Amino acid sequence: MVLDWDEPRPGLTPETWDALQDRYGLEPVADPRDLSGSFSLNVLVEAHDGRYVARVHGSQTSPARLSEIQQIRRYLGAHEIPSPRQVQTTDGETFVVVRGPPPAERPVLLEVERYVEHDAGMNTWARLEIGLPYLGRTHTWLRSVQVRAAGRHPLIANHIEPEQALAGTLHGVSRLRALDLTVEERDLMSAYEELAHLVDDAERGVAAGLPRQLGHGDFWDNNVLFRADAVVLVTDLDFLGERLRIDDLALTLYFANSSIGGDRLSEERMRQLRRLVDAYDSGLAEPLSSVERRALPAAIARQTLWSIGRHVVEVPGAERARRLANERAADARWTVGLMRDLTRWQEAFTT
Repeated sequence: MVLDWDEPRPGLTPETWDALQDRYGLEPVADPRDLSGSFSLNVLVEAHDGRYVARVHGSQTSPARLSEIQQIRRYLGAHEIPSPRQVQTTDGETFVVVRGPPPAERPVLLEVERYVEHDAGMNTWARLEIGLPYLGRTHTWLRSVQVRAAGRHPLIANHIEPEQALAGTLHGVSRLRALDLTVEERDLMSAYEELAHLVDDAERGVAAGLPRQLGHGDFWDNNVLFRADAVVLVTDLDFLGERLRIDDLALTLYFANSSIGGDRLSEERMRQLRRLVDAYDSGLAEPLSSVERRALPAAIARQTLWSIGRHVVEVPGAERARRLANERAADARWTVGLMRDLTRWQEAFTT
């Protein structure tokens, strides 16, 4: 199956609205509220008997994949990871297939879960330190789980494998260099190339020996919800997939360093990220090895490359690809800086 990048984000059509009432027996008392989502629609539904979240998945999620995701949610929920509480249809199904929005009207998948009251996401240093042990515990429980191919391989994800990063980046850069780029954009292409070569040099011969397992895929911000400084929900397994164990952690550290602000390459920032690594490690039954800790900085830097090395390569339309590349310009700069000072970062995570 190939992702249709031009497919619109699913909407709450009359068909899905009818399914909420007829198949789930919900009686909405207010207009639904969009809770955001990159490729799926998540809406808050106020009903007579409480609040619910309706999730509408587009063609990037097959029935087989959604079944695997729901199975993993139930499994994690049974092992003290606060997970969505699935609502079944009136006839006992966990999701329904309905007609999607025009003009294509492709089938979409609708599922419903109970809404969890919360007041914050995991987007501050303090909440990251509270939340990351839950990623460690999630990895502990997922390390021995067996899922079908649909569960191991998301159609799209914020991820690129170490052995694909260099070739993918060079492909994306080549595509963009065929355009009439500005001086700044040409410099950005050079930064992407340098970053990809530095990461490839650091990971070659190392990454292949690191532990792999099923991972959350997007453990960050509004996918980890808090109430009164306690984690109340770990959600959104849309990017669930098999990868290096440290890649799941690296994504969280990358988003934290990129998004929270401040000097991303300072000694203080290294100490902040090291505390998060230790917090994650506290939730693991099998702690990070010294090899994994030394591999983490390059894995963090590689996170910049999934956009240029996968999405820019695949997305239709040159201008759209160009925008995707430019969105990561600031990240390309600081991750190049990290890789040029790799030894110091490795020491920060291990000593």
